[in-house]
Amino acid sequence: MKKTAISLFLILMTITGAVFAKPEQSPIAKIDQLVAKQLTEQELNPNAMTTDEVFVRRIHLDLIGRIPTRKETRDFLASEDPIKRAKLINSLIGSNGYVSHQYNFWADLLRARTQIAGNGQSTESGYNYERWIKSAIRHNKPYNEMVYELVTASGASWENPAVGYYLRDYGMPLDNLAMTTQTFLGTQVVCAQCHDHPFEEWTQMDYYHLSAFTYGMVSTNGIELQNDAIKELTKKKGKLNPEFSRDLRRAYSNILFPVRFNNVFERERALRLPHDYQYEDARPKSVVSPATLMGNEAVMSPSTPLIDSFGEWLVSKENPRFTKVIANRMWKKAMGVGLIEPVDDIKQHTKPSNPELMAYLEQLMVDLDYDLQKFQRILYNTRTYQREVSLEEPTPGKPYYFAGPILRRMTAEQIWDSLVTLAVNRPDEPDARRELRMDESIAKVKLVAEALYDQTPKEFLRNGLAIKKVQDQLAEEILASQEKVAKAREDGDPELTREALREVNEIRRRLTNSIEEIVYREGLESKMNEWLSDEGKPARSIEVASAGTGDDEFLNQLALTLDLEQRSFTEGMKEITGKGSNGLVNKVVAAMFEDQRREVAAHYKRIEYNQKESWEVETPAEVKSFKGFQIAERRLQRASELNSPAPAGHFLREFGQSDRELIDNSSDQASITQALAMLNGPALSAITNRYSVLGRAIAGQSVNQKLDTIYMAMLSRIPTDQERKIFKQAWASDPESGTTNGIVWTMLNTRQFLFIQ
Repeated sequence: MKKTAISLFLILMTITGAVFAKPEQSPIAKIDQLVAKQLTEQELNPNAMTTDEVFVRRIHLDLIGRIPTRKETRDFLASEDPIKRAKLINSLIGSNGYVSHQYNFWADLLRARTQIAGNGQSTESGYNYERWIKSAIRHNKPYNEMVYELVTASGASWENPAVGYYLRDYGMPLDNLAMTTQTFLGTQVVCAQCHDHPFEEWTQMDYYHLSAFTYGMVSTNGIELQNDAIKELTKKKGKLNPEFSRDLRRAYSNILFPVRFNNVFERERALRLPHDYQYEDARPKSVVSPATLMGNEAVMSPSTPLIDSFGEWLVSKENPRFTKVIANRMWKKAMGVGLIEPVDDIKQHTKPSNPELMAYLEQLMVDLDYDLQKFQRILYNTRTYQREVSLEEPTPGKPYYFAGPILRRMTAEQIWDSLVTLAVNRPDEPDARRELRMDESIAKVKLVAEALYDQTPKEFLRNGLAIKKVQDQLAEEILASQEKVAKAREDGDPELTREALREVNEIRRRLTNSIEEIVYREGLESKMNEWLSDEGKPARSIEVASAGTGDDEFLNQLALTLDLEQRSFTEGMKEITGKGSNGLVNKVVAAMFEDQRREVAAHYKRIEYNQKESWEVETPAEVKSFKGFQIAERRLQRASELNSPAPAGHFLREFGQSDRELIDNSSDQASITQALAMLNGPALSAITNRYSVLGRAIAGQSVNQKLDTIYMAMLSRIPTDQERKIFKQAWASDPESGTTNGIVWTMLNTRQFLFIQ
């Protein structure tokens, strides 16, 4: 027995990645000891340990965001390995499912949206930001490094996707600073933007001092080249006519439209107090110097960018809030309630419910170098986490002493992802179709950027004037079409309205085609010729030219697509785009990803073929049902694989998915529309389709066998005798309740399914 205990300890220490001098110093045991000590002081008893059935469901939901499959449950329950729980935790952390679930958590905190800003004009930067967050999770980037990269990010989104952090608050640097302090320091100072904090020592001046660090991070829809081009014209012609200047800027706006909401630059600009500043320590509109809010002052020097000084101060181990906040957030994520509540409104005199434990977790986070995977391995291996949940909801304002985790309803994403698990194979597999769409969308922006960003001011001026001329030629047509649209809407004529809108769109398409042909084509040709040449010498081979940076990789792909080793740029473009100029960007990108598109199509074709073969889809009725399932299967992707937030009315939004406007803004409150979503939504029909994971599992089973299978799939256990009795009585009075739809719908609406025990 003693030998087994020693082996268990050694394996646990290996799994957690922690090495300490003595067994009693294990961080797992230390945490449990500190919790037990406080329970004893409060004359409370810890909850009993969970059964394996409860644990396997809970740990899958908490670590990978979905219920376990029947196979995962059966394999775990059948195992007699004494450390099977630790091994399961270790296998889940770092998996695809873990990345998916952790992304939902961080997307809520960082308010990540597919459309970051600009009413639908920022999809590409949203995609890049999403990928950056997922990559940070997948590669277990230390938390302090992750935050530092976010708050110091500058450049274009395809070069530095972390700029999404600033693009998210486009044009609102003061609001972004408030989000930074709330997210990473657990401190709400937003009211100090307008006046001294009423309940804290923070003043409005403190707020502006701190904001001075980040005020220079400018998210812009223009580039310096535009201003340089206009300056070039001003040198020649003097002051420009206001109408001419407006039209030229509109031309540049149209030229730069595809790369809008993608750039963040650090600029030297002074932050001034508001005009209505009312305190005696400074005058309104005074310039504010940077100063920190708490802890040590940031180290500043002329050679260090101001934003770097801010980032280093923010993530410093000496910062009194930074480590505390993330340790507390991770504890709440595991246990359901923080040692400090609210987690993002810590005040000067806030005390944790267990100060000794809070201090230990902070030091542990530092000792682990902010490795969140190791930190979570320790938390989820504790007996504290693996105890039965407490059924009573903690009282706000009163401490909770952690006899066990608290009972929680699944998040909207956990519910959705669990339904996906009941319906489709490989629920954690990333959506290759969406990845391809993201690749193509991002490539379009990069293609335009390559065409524009290296143009000289003279070239950009010439192109701007050319597009202004096209705009002038189309102006009367645009005005006439807009008047036609307005008249059709006023008359209430839907057919005429559609016709008028088609005319407007056609004119806009002609303008876009002119921009692509006049501006982008020339820019791309110049770029490719420069990239392939070597100081005016003959073109290098594409392989040699492509050695080096990520930009080179993109240009290499473009050169291969145009086959520039065998033909000229003009010949290559003509081959791809045809004689006309319609859709130059779309056609080039389509050609660049032709092979990848074929591979993705072949991948899903193989899956379809294998499914039809193994499931023996033969009769017309079976083919019809299979096609219906295929349609549902394409929609049933993990929440992290869908654009976020989901549109209003989507299942995820009905069950409380955050709108990503505020930090951690999701909801777990019940509503009538949730029951309707379960009853009438596509999820129920997908789950009970004969070709779903569950549908195939219950094929040919009796009602009692179906009940066992459904319980195991949804609750990771078989029904109790009392539950069998209840269902039997229901079937006797209403045979419909004994159908697959009836049983599944009943289970979906139970607290046992919707809550994490």
